[in-house]
Amino acid sequence: MKNKVKAFTLAELLVVMIITAIVVGMAFSVLQMIQKQVHLINKNLDKSVALSLFEQKIWQDFNEFGHVEFSKRDNTLAMKSEMDSVVYHFEEQYVLRNKDTVKLKLGIETTFFEGTKISEGEIDAVSISGEKEFPEYKIFISKKNDATLSMNTDGI
Repeated sequence: MKNKVKAFTLAELLVVMIITAIVVGMAFSVLQMIQKQVHLINKNLDKSVALSLFEQKIWQDFNEFGHVEFSKRDNTLAMKSEMDSVVYHFEEQYVLRNKDTVKLKLGIETTFFEGTKISEGEIDAVSISGEKEFPEYKIFISKKNDATLSMNTDGI
């Protein structure tokens, strides 16, 4: 029996296969956790981008249109000029800008006219809460009132 072939025993092969299965299983679970984290990061990035674009657009509209009015009953901001108008409807799960849907949970917190809090009517500043999307996220938008507004409200 001097021609003995060197090889692994069945028990050794089983131990190696079990260890390999455990390592591969751990690798897949780590990969799954990383994929979940990447998905959450992408979701937060999408929300951040949407909030940033919404903030830019509403600020632009707010300062472009001469007349801004808030309706508490409809929860809307109506912005009007001689040439055009835009209406923002603030719903529970989304915001409508005319017919465009912005999938953000935003709400109008406070409205102001000439530095005084008001509940309805013509406004020149608004505080919008985005805390349902990100903790402590608020948008404050204001505009300068021009001379025509003062002339129209004073009756001149």
